[in-house]
Amino acid sequence: MRFDKSIVEIIEKRTSRRTYVPKLLNEDVRKRVSKLINVKELRTPFSDKAGKCRFGLISMPEFDPKEKKKLGTYGIIKGAQEFIVGAVEKSDYMKEHFGYLMEGIILAATDMELGTCWLGGFFNRTLFSEKISASSNEILPAISPIGYSDKRRPKEVIIRQFIKADNRHQWDRLFYEEDFFTPLSSDLNEGIITMLKMVQKGPSSGNQQPWRIIKERERNVYHFYSKRSEGIYQSFYPLDIGIATCHWDLTSHELGIKGEWEIDPPNIPGSENLDYKISWKQK
Repeated sequence: MRFDKSIVEIIEKRTSRRTYVPKLLNEDVRKRVSKLINVKELRTPFSDKAGKCRFGLISMPEFDPKEKKKLGTYGIIKGAQEFIVGAVEKSDYMKEHFGYLMEGIILAATDMELGTCWLGGFFNRTLFSEKISASSNEILPAISPIGYSDKRRPKEVIIRQFIKADNRHQWDRLFYEEDFFTPLSSDLNEGIITMLKMVQKGPSSGNQQPWRIIKERERNVYHFYSKRSEGIYQSFYPLDIGIATCHWDLTSHELGIKGEWEIDPPNIPGSENLDYKISWKQK
C-alpha cells in the first residue's frame, strides 16, 4: 500500500468524519478507491491465522428507497453516498486481520483527502451483507462511509465530546516494560518512540484504546495485548488491535526499522486480565 505523504503525517491527520457533501465520488477518485480496496495480495501480521478478506465499494444508488431507510446508521452518518464494505472468512484472528487491512484503506483514503469513519455497530449488517454478497462463512466486522467530508454538525460535535474523541491515554497507561506494573521508559530509540506514539494515536471503538504493549527488558521485543472487558465494546477490541498493529507496522516500514511478527505467548507478570495477541521482534 503506497502513500503520497508521510504515514506519520497521515495518522496524525486522520479523524472520523460523520458529515458529508451528498455527492458521489468523481470517476477518477472512484477508480483510485476501487484499486485501493483490492487487498488480495496484501498480507498482515495475522494472515497465516486468518481467512481471506475482501472489500467492496457500495454506492447509494444501489439501494432502493425502502433500503435507504434501513441502513441502520441512525443519523450518525449524514450525506454519505459511498461506503467501504468488507467481509472476512470466519477464522482465528479474523477481526485483527480485517482491522489491519481496513485501517490501511482508511489511511490511504485520508492521504487522498477523503473523509471516513469506522462503523462497527451502527449499521444494518444484513443489508450490507446482501450488497457485498457475503457467504455464510463470512462476517462483516465494520464498514466506513467514504467521501467528501463537510462541516461537522452539532450532533457530530456532541458525539465526539461524549467519547472524548481527541483524548488519548497517557504513555504510562499503555506501554510497559518487563511486567504490567512498570511503565516503559522513554529512553528508547527515537524511531521506536514514534512507532509507539502512532499506536497511541490510533482510533478505537468508543475511544477505549484497549491496546497494551510490553517490552522485554534486555531485548527489543514488544508484545501486544488487549485489555479485557465485559462491556459493549469487547467484541470490537480485536479490530482495534488490528488498527494498532497497522500503525506500528506502517510506521516501522517508513522509518526503515526492520522487525518480524510472531504469535508466541510469553509469561508476563500482571497479564491475568489481558489477552495476548502478537509480538514484534526488531531485527
